[in-house]
Amino acid sequence: MAKAKYWMTDGYGTAALVEGAEERDRWLPLGWEVVDNPAALDAVTHVWLRHEEHGGRQRFAAGAVELWQAKGWHPSDPPAPTSPFNADQPVDAPGLAAAPTETADPAPKTSTSKEK
Repeated sequence: MAKAKYWMTDGYGTAALVEGAEERDRWLPLGWEVVDNPAALDAVTHVWLRHEEHGGRQRFAAGAVELWQAKGWHPSDPPAPTSPFNADQPVDAPGLAAAPTETADPAPKTSTSKEK
């Protein structure tokens, strides 16, 4: 049985086509909403597309979707979200920690009104 496809929008003018209820439910807590009314897609300014050969994803202007479909791009889900708080930190990897640097000139001493 084929999975149902759902048009979703991020609320900022970008639409995506997700496949299956599980995928739809994964995007709902991330701020995406299912588009129940096809007229709501008229307000969309960009659409996520995926290339059929190399699998790359790109956000295209909604008015150009038909032109890109002729070149192998088709509506798809957006790329997986990334969070700077959960991303791997290069300094956490062994051997990649930044070495302390020494400054040639020490910071100048500033005087305060109490020292005078």
